[in-house]
Formats: sequence, structure tokens, C-alpha cells
Amino acid sequence: MQSWGLCKDEFTDTGGWPNQLYIREARRMVSDYVMTESNCRRSLEVPDPVGLAAYTMDSHNCRRIARDGRVENEGDVQVGGFPPYQISYRSLRPRENECANLLVPVCLSASHIAYGSIRMEPVFMVLGQSAAMAAALAIEEKVPVQKIDLTELRRRLLAAGQVLEWPRAKSTAIQK
Repeated sequence: MQSWGLCKDEFTDTGGWPNQLYIREARRMVSDYVMTESNCRRSLEVPDPVGLAAYTMDSHNCRRIARDGRVENEGDVQVGGFPPYQISYRSLRPRENECANLLVPVCLSASHIAYGSIRMEPVFMVLGQSAAMAAALAIEEKVPVQKIDLTELRRRLLAAGQVLEWPRAKSTAIQK
């Protein structure tokens, strides 16, 4: 990078440096529903899906430590091998007694390990579209986002091409 220098046509107002640092994960909302590893592994499905996610649950090293003259990484998690899973609408909106009209498609209600999978930009785009459609429905129905008709939201999402379900793989176990 030193031989080339900073990009001349990006971040021109800040001398070529980004005006914000990349932050992989920060605070997340805690709502009526918290997405967890069980959702990612599809051992727990949701009745109110607004989109799918499909990425390894990953969390990078927390620190490096010296042990017996060697450097070891500590805290790395890489758990994959599961099919696409559903994201709950309830994880996108706050509890009703906390805020009436807010949808949070990025800092949604999720555990640390589940967020490691959900945090991908394509998933954020899916959730952003779903949140926008939910907001429009809340405006039309003149209700807070917590009270929208979820059957109608589902109908509209499907009509717009949103994928809300992924088929389960057929069992390859030998039947006796």
C-alpha cells in the first residue's frame, strides 16, 4: 500500500482515509425474540419469518496468547454445514413497551454466535426489504410495527419474491 498510496478517488473529503472505521459487531437490540444458534442450526424454527440467512457462525479470535513458547489464538469459532434458516420478524422490532415504531434490520436481536452468521450484507439487504415492507404495512394499518398483520406481511413478502422457507433435506438414513 505504501508504494501505491491511498486511493485518489475514494474518501476525497478525508484525504483518502475512510471517514468511519469498520466495526464488525457492536450493540444489538434485545427484543421479544432473540435469534440464537438453535435458529441457525434449524433445530428451532420461527412462526414469523421475514427472510433467510445462510452463513457459517463465525467469531474471530478474541486474543493471542503465549503458551509454552508458542503463540496461540484464543476464541475462534467456525461452525457451519447447516442449510439456510429463517429470521424472525420479532427480532427486527423492539418490545412494544420500549419503542412503538422502529425496525432494526442490522443490529437485530441476536446472540453473539447467531449474529456471526446473520451479519452478512446479503442478509441485511433481505432484512432491509422486509423491514421496509413491514413499515409500509404499519403505516397503512395505522398501527405500531408490533401490531401489524403478519399474515398480510407474509403475503406481500412472498408476492415480492422474498424466500421465507427452505426445504429440509431428505433423510439418508437407512430405514429398517
